[in-house]
Amino acid sequence: MWSRSYRKHVIMAFPSFDTATNSWAPQADISWPIGPERMSEFVRFPLRVMTESEAVACALRSGKLWIDNRLKARSSHDRATLAIDHINIDTLQNSFRRANNLKPPAKAPSTAANDSREVFTFAHFKSVVVLATRFSESALRKSYSALMQLQKNKKYSITEIRARVKRAQELLSSQPARRARYYRLPMTEKTWRDIA
Repeated sequence: MWSRSYRKHVIMAFPSFDTATNSWAPQADISWPIGPERMSEFVRFPLRVMTESEAVACALRSGKLWIDNRLKARSSHDRATLAIDHINIDTLQNSFRRANNLKPPAKAPSTAANDSREVFTFAHFKSVVVLATRFSESALRKSYSALMQLQKNKKYSITEIRARVKRAQELLSSQPARRARYYRLPMTEKTWRDIA
């Protein structure tokens, strides 16, 4: 049996001979731990090769790529969930303060104008903009890229970037009230710069 351990996953190759094409099909059973249990997925790869050993090598190599993609997708999903959880916590704290007439806690003064540890991620951007209206993933990525280019070129702080996004959100959420002219998501560095 052909197997390999990779990033806490086990890849077991199961080559199969395809009589229709007279070639070998690489396949693999990939398993990983979830607490005390194991999860697994049987993956069939579309490539066909001439020998069984090539099919094994291809299954093990493609299995690694499959694992990398799985972990990458899981990581970005976790970051997006964390960003949404952060927004939900802020919303709950603000509504609790309003209900109890409490003042927000004083923030410690920042020593640097643009704290390098603080990052305005795509997940933050998406969660704020999507609350206002719906856009395609590619449009959101293009807009975020233009915003980050503006930050880099003009050396804006995270606070200034957040203020521009907040203003854009206000313009987007007021869109139904504007019948004559509809506001669009800023797609270029210039349109982000013009938002004040």
